[in-house]
Amino acid sequence: MPGIEIVSEPLAVPYFDGTVVDRDIYIDHHQEPSPEQAARALAAFARLTPADRLADSLHVYNYYRDFHQDVGGEEWLDEEMGVPAAPEEIWQHVTPGTVHLVIDPRHPDHVYVVMSAKCVWEEEHGLMMIWEDGARLTKVGGYDGHVTNETAYDRPEYKGIVYKANDPALTTRL
Repeated sequence: MPGIEIVSEPLAVPYFDGTVVDRDIYIDHHQEPSPEQAARALAAFARLTPADRLADSLHVYNYYRDFHQDVGGEEWLDEEMGVPAAPEEIWQHVTPGTVHLVIDPRHPDHVYVVMSAKCVWEEEHGLMMIWEDGARLTKVGGYDGHVTNETAYDRPEYKGIVYKANDPALTTRL
């Protein structure tokens, strides 16, 4: 991004058992929150625990299941990563990645904590997890740059959808 300086600093993430990841800070970026907004969102994010992660398991697990159905995963993915027996086991196949903060012009009253993570089942698009104001997981899926499914698809009826699945039975909500 021309004219934008990116500075990375380490950030311990209690949600992922204290794993240290990079937090990218975009200098002179029009969507970067103020220092006060950033501090509030990061403080809320730091209060999330492994118990919160386990409570969020179904969203990520359904992303895996939807991908598995779409690609015929039983032919190759099951051998590569095994078959998680329960939603909580999906985290064994997720590696937390970089975190950054975003203000979306369509939701100017919120700061979104965005994490791009690696996941075994979807190496190309990975896993994007987004927490509104750092406190509540509001979107899970492949990395697409949108902070909510409502804005990603420009569909107001998608408000509250955390994972928008190809198979409607796998779509999850808040």
